[in-house]
Amino acid sequence: MCGICGKVSFDPAGVVDGELIRRMAGMMAHRGPDDAGFHVHGPVGLGHRRLSIVDLEGGHQPISNEDGSIWIVFNGEIYNHTELRADLEARGHTYRTRSDTETILHAYEEFGADCVPRLRGMFAFAIWDRNHRTLFAARDRFGIKPFYYWQNGHALGFASEMKALLIDPDVAVTLDPVAVYDYFTFKFIPGANTPWREIKRLPPAHWLRVRDGALDIQRYWRPDFQGLSTCTEQENLEQLEALLDAAIREHRMSEVPQGVFLSGGIDSSLIVTLMSRMCEEPIRTFSITFEGYPGFDEGGYARQAAEACHTRHRAFNCAPDAVENLPDILWHVEEPLADAAMIPLYELCRQATQEVTVVHCGDGGDEGFGGYPRFYWDQYARLAATVPEGIRQRVLAPLFQAGSQLPGGAKELARRAEKFCRFAGLPAAQRYMNWFTILPDETKHQILHPDFWGDVGRHRSAEVFESIFGDADEIGLDALGTKQYCELRSFIPDDLMLKSDKISMAASLEGRFPFLDERLVAFGLSLPPEQKMNRTQLKLPLKRLLAKYMPEDFVYRRKQGFEVPVSAWFKSALDKTLRETIATSEVGKDGILNADYLERMVERLHRGDPIAGRQLFTVFMFQQWRTLFANPKGACLGRSNGRPEDTSTP
Repeated sequence: MCGICGKVSFDPAGVVDGELIRRMAGMMAHRGPDDAGFHVHGPVGLGHRRLSIVDLEGGHQPISNEDGSIWIVFNGEIYNHTELRADLEARGHTYRTRSDTETILHAYEEFGADCVPRLRGMFAFAIWDRNHRTLFAARDRFGIKPFYYWQNGHALGFASEMKALLIDPDVAVTLDPVAVYDYFTFKFIPGANTPWREIKRLPPAHWLRVRDGALDIQRYWRPDFQGLSTCTEQENLEQLEALLDAAIREHRMSEVPQGVFLSGGIDSSLIVTLMSRMCEEPIRTFSITFEGYPGFDEGGYARQAAEACHTRHRAFNCAPDAVENLPDILWHVEEPLADAAMIPLYELCRQATQEVTVVHCGDGGDEGFGGYPRFYWDQYARLAATVPEGIRQRVLAPLFQAGSQLPGGAKELARRAEKFCRFAGLPAAQRYMNWFTILPDETKHQILHPDFWGDVGRHRSAEVFESIFGDADEIGLDALGTKQYCELRSFIPDDLMLKSDKISMAASLEGRFPFLDERLVAFGLSLPPEQKMNRTQLKLPLKRLLAKYMPEDFVYRRKQGFEVPVSAWFKSALDKTLRETIATSEVGKDGILNADYLERMVERLHRGDPIAGRQLFTVFMFQQWRTLFANPKGACLGRSNGRPEDTSTP
């Protein structure tokens, strides 16, 4: 796991400032505390910070080919690099190291852009080809590793983190209204956009090539879908275990201590169960508890799984005062993200890095095997669409809206039923988007001043999902597979992986995700829907596999998810913090947010509105981020990690 950065001048006589490249890398010292390396020559500069995982002695970067005409900086792990190396050596390539970085370099020499689909793993890399004056870069299939870039008529810069780009004097940024609108729709910014108009993300499963100022971006991978499986459920269960076992074995590639984040849920428990069967020594497991909030605390289940697998387990409590870490968290995340799980994740990473350098995580199991309740909701909404629209909108929706005043769980059920009635008749992509979003359009239009966003968002949100649904249709996915694919294209890279990479790297810790092996994902998409969910259970394949090793009452309990009690915190320990965030940031005076409406949302929260807390957390995180990055260049320069040791290549 590393941090990469670089800059290419389009002027044939241009020279890149080597000191700038060193400062850019220095901004990401947390991503690679073990080593720093640079290649600065004429129109190109490449920088690298290294967290040593594989080939501890010989993996220094940047690495060049034999004649020094091609250079690479790489962040990630290539799990099939041993077999690729054997093929490349048979073709005449000579290695100087044992690192997977050198395998990418030789694969590029041999296959050009076609090298990328051959790579299995998590990666973001950039290659400078001096003879062709070309920069070639690529990002892994699910966006596990980040890659940001900017371009103007004179140069292109790239980095693993935006803060490394923001210190470049050639970069001036402005807030992007489209990105802000998208954030308030999804709780994250989807696709290639970032909060800044001038900085973009390379999309997952894409490569980038720039030559003489001409930028070309192409997709290199889609799921290999050959239709729904015709195998029996038992045959598919055996295949699932073989695929997951192989993915876990590959992901264990490491020369440093490693462990597992064990939430107590199905996905992480299954990883621990299978991994413990292939390890002679007890594996290390780590979990978070929420003492005093039993509806959110899965610590007991984590302990049960740890005891069953004889792991060396440690648990850490997350209290409301963990919110005090938000400035540090958002400094590393770099963009507004209303995923409350990053608060306990930050503490978990800080604790785990004292014992291990690599952690395995269960992210991707829900997306790959149908584990979200919204898959249910959409299925039922399709049934509700058979009711005439007039009855749905004018009779049933108001009836269920009145039910939102009921006590307990009936309140949440009534809220969902109202959404069924309002959205059931929408096209598939728009309907699914509405289960996904935290703030519907009518609420966003109350929170956001029209002077800021104007008409920019009226159709924007639907376009994001319509594009993904159209792609799923070209692949040939069924209805459930389309929804899974939507999660894999949006929620996975733009929320889960963004959060996991940035926060683990803040602690110089590498996260790995066996469920995001592309073979396993393709297998999950191919399973018939009845093998993935029934009337009472989601994610059936993973549960049935885990039931071979764990008690049924552990496996088939109600899904809890890794949730954080932010609504309860806002009504108690964090009430003052929430109100101060709204008041002291001059909401309503800056042309973006409506302070009066937000105050009314706080009152709704205290009256028991089941959704107000999550909506307020979205606003809260945006204001926290905006305060921190009010002056983005000043924020980065003011928190510089300092100049790294100069180990540059002449």
